[in-house]
Amino acid sequence: SVRDLLTGWQALIQFSLAPSGHGELLEDSSRLRRLPLEFRDVMRRLAEMARRLDSETRKREQLLRELESRVQERTRELEQALLAAKSADRAKGELVASTGAWSAKGCAEAVRRRPDGGYDRFVCVPESRDADVVPALESAGYRQDEDVLDTWFSSALWPLSTLGWPDPARFGMQGELAAWNPSAVLSTAREIITLWVSRMVMFNRHFLGGRLPFRHVFIHAMVQDGFGQKMSKSLGNGVDPRDIIHTHGADAMRFTLVQMTTDTQDVRMPVDMVDPWSGEMFAPRTFVDPAGYTVAEPVQQSPKDPSKRLTSAYGAATGKATPGPDAPLARNTSARFDVGRNFANKVWNATRFALGSLGQVPGDASIDVAGRPLVDRWIVARLAHALAVYERAIASYRFNEVADATYDFVWREVCDWYLEAIKPTVKSDPAQQQVLRTVLDASMRLLHPQMPFITEQLWPAIQSTGAAGLCGVRVPASETCARAAWPAVDAAAVDREALAAFARVQQLVDAIRTQRGARQVPPKRRITLLAPAGTRALVTEAGGVVEALAGLDRVEDLPAARPAGAVPIAFEGQELLLVNLVDAVDAGAERTRLEKLVADKARAAAGFEAKLGNPGYLAKAKPELIEETRAKLAEAKADIDAAQRALDALR
Repeated sequence: SVRDLLTGWQALIQFSLAPSGHGELLEDSSRLRRLPLEFRDVMRRLAEMARRLDSETRKREQLLRELESRVQERTRELEQALLAAKSADRAKGELVASTGAWSAKGCAEAVRRRPDGGYDRFVCVPESRDADVVPALESAGYRQDEDVLDTWFSSALWPLSTLGWPDPARFGMQGELAAWNPSAVLSTAREIITLWVSRMVMFNRHFLGGRLPFRHVFIHAMVQDGFGQKMSKSLGNGVDPRDIIHTHGADAMRFTLVQMTTDTQDVRMPVDMVDPWSGEMFAPRTFVDPAGYTVAEPVQQSPKDPSKRLTSAYGAATGKATPGPDAPLARNTSARFDVGRNFANKVWNATRFALGSLGQVPGDASIDVAGRPLVDRWIVARLAHALAVYERAIASYRFNEVADATYDFVWREVCDWYLEAIKPTVKSDPAQQQVLRTVLDASMRLLHPQMPFITEQLWPAIQSTGAAGLCGVRVPASETCARAAWPAVDAAAVDREALAAFARVQQLVDAIRTQRGARQVPPKRRITLLAPAGTRALVTEAGGVVEALAGLDRVEDLPAARPAGAVPIAFEGQELLLVNLVDAVDAGAERTRLEKLVADKARAAAGFEAKLGNPGYLAKAKPELIEETRAKLAEAKADIDAAQRALDALR
């Protein structure tokens, strides 16, 4: 009916105008039943559409809120980026820390201005946030840096990262950082003090609560060529260690480099060449290149055969010469390593000679040095002195003094003096053989850090002669020299009186040897020494050393009248005479020698008097040094008097 239609339209309008009542209207089945059938179906469809409309409306409102939040967040990011950009502008291309959305997630941010006016942004992500932050960064257009850390940044972490930091358990390195940081010493060159050393200090202090990464820093010298230029492949003025090993040997190279490690910042090593045709070492011809460097000429001549050619390292490096069968490449080397090679040869030959004097008898470490002859007591005292100098030099990083102490003891004292002095007696004296065995053993231990190969080669032969050691001198047995304990000499085994007495013996022997050398006396010719009682007592105390080293036949008292042909020498202010030195004495040559001796001693005495007359020297010098100067002055004056008496006798 019309009334029913009007009622349905009224309900439909009410339904449309009051969406909140849709549910109530639909749930009111009595109201629906009163509506015509066609209106019921329409209203159900309209209600479903309304529900969907409500849901879309809520979604749009949520989206608007999210967009508003994103706009605000982006605005903050832009403001922060603007501030960072301003900071980057002021930093002129340097990396500047900044804050942003990634900072809130535990990351570190930085920005840098590019030369083209744009900006590079950087985000450093903690390892714990890799899983969620890295994908978000990649979605935002960030690209992961392939290097992660630059060279000096990663180098700054070296004292930490190599010991498991920051997560030792992850690498199975628990306790390593506490055990080895700080380390004892860092050896480096001066050009990376700020680039590397200072960075390691700063990072270590920052991450470990102020702890330093190392206790000492040793700044080693820079090896330059003979012209003071830095060694370079392009200049061909460097030396390859393999070439030095080829020409001189590994131990010679090591010892020479240790000896060159002085307090100076730069050391020069003249670069020579090895002729591939003859094997002879020679100094190459050089020229100044357009850049101002002094370099070897690209093509050199063989020193043995000028018709043959060879190519220098500079020629090969620059392409100005090509090595080939007609001009082979010459190795670079240096005559500086001759010292190490000669020393290695001396050690080898002297040790082989000494081994021939040692009998195959068990060693006796209970032998008391105090009851031994002067030369044995002296060498043990000198061993103690060498050890003390060695240890002080190591402690102060004066490695050249380590090499010098070893060289002086092994070559000058063991080889030149001790081995020569004991030649007449060692084979018949088992106790002296034990002293020699101990000295050889200790010498190898001193030498080993500098010359490991030759000492390890000689070690089994020395050990096979018996156990080394003396009362107060400990050198425990070891299968290898590398693992042998450091020698130890007790203070009680050091005879200072023996040191002083043998120094006098050396002075006397040197004086006699000087006269023999000046007159070219054959080594096998035996001469006679005429000396006062004090000198004869010294010769007797030396136990045959003076006779063996100076080539004496006998020592006698000074006669009342000088024998014909006797040659005077000055010793401790007294005149001694050498008889049978030559068949006839050249009076003119002897007068010239004595006059030169008087002049030399007079200059020395004048220097000592000047020192002693200087109030500053007397005020600042140590008392023992002043006494030593006075003793030298008195000795010089006594030598002048003795030489003057000899001159008067010639007249």
